[in-house]
Amino acid sequence: MTARHGFIDESVRSDGWYRLTMVDVAARDLGSVTRALRSMVPKGRQRLHFSAEGESQRRQILNGMMPLPMTALTVAAPYRRGRDEEPARRRCIEALIDELDPAVVLLVLDSRGAQRDQGDRRVIRDSLLRSGREDGPTYSHRGSSDEPLLALPDAVGWSVGAGGYFARTVAGRVREVFLTDEEG
Repeated sequence: MTARHGFIDESVRSDGWYRLTMVDVAARDLGSVTRALRSMVPKGRQRLHFSAEGESQRRQILNGMMPLPMTALTVAAPYRRGRDEEPARRRCIEALIDELDPAVVLLVLDSRGAQRDQGDRRVIRDSLLRSGREDGPTYSHRGSSDEPLLALPDAVGWSVGAGGYFARTVAGRVREVFLTDEEG
């Protein structure tokens, strides 16, 4: 079994779904994928962030990402804008852990601040215990400026939610799970 590293980011859009996307990459491919992503960063910028890119830049970046050796999973929970997103996020994390390939040995989540990151760690730990995987994977939070591979779930999650050309471009590379029974 080849060890894989999973990179996780959220996408909150007005389509009624809170999405948590994980892109995983084989450990042996981390260096080449990181180099490829760094080569896509526009001049004068430090990182890729899909919502900050223009339309043609998004297309170019996404087309450069799709051949990279990765798999993607998006978990979506119903969400109403203006409400606390934490219940939807918790449900997405729990489902992601349930769907997690045993080859994934490390999870890296995009940091949302110390308090919210602590809540994520609690949900992950409890989900791993519930699923009988208390021995792994390991997990941490990093800023997207510090971890270039967080650009992958950012782009894939954004694209799934955007629909049209972008959703069609990633459709063959991402598995979607929808959690339909909304919680309180």
